[in-house]
Amino acid sequence: MLKFISTFMLVAIIGVIGYHFYDYVDGGSLFSSTTLASVQEIEHQEFEDAVLYQGNREVSTLEVLAEQHKYLNDVTGWGGADTVDLRNLKTSDDWKELKAAVNWMKTEGFAPSKVWNDMENANGLIMLVERNDDRMALKYLHRIFHDLDVSLNEVTEEEGETNIWGVTHALGNNREIRRINNYLKKNF
Repeated sequence: MLKFISTFMLVAIIGVIGYHFYDYVDGGSLFSSTTLASVQEIEHQEFEDAVLYQGNREVSTLEVLAEQHKYLNDVTGWGGADTVDLRNLKTSDDWKELKAAVNWMKTEGFAPSKVWNDMENANGLIMLVERNDDRMALKYLHRIFHDLDVSLNEVTEEEGETNIWGVTHALGNNREIRRINNYLKKNF
């Protein structure tokens, strides 16, 4: 009987490890949805298309995206997120412009698509920076802009850093999307 129980436990443990490994290889798609249901201030929706633009707004939206990514690079790059004076940051004209840009991209730049959820997350992360002086929220905010800019503007290595964090609903992987969603849920 003890041998049966030991064998059963070993098979169960190997099965659980295998299941998690498959989830890891598959980009985290097995365990949960990427929508965020429990934070009222952040409204995620299900969309088929990753990125759509409002009529004749693709070029201007991509320009705004690149400009705000550059701003966030200046703020967070080379350990800047850990050392930036958050009081000055939150009251700066550039920060106010970032907030307006996120709103503009959601309402006038991008059309209804998965990228809207990224703009919702960006707004939520901005709120965490402002309410809680949350430096990790600032890092995640930068990662959203980085991934969208690098992918949508087809940034090359000569132009800048091209590694992808995978955090966007539009273009990311489920594990990293959930990481930000869980961070928002926990800290909101």
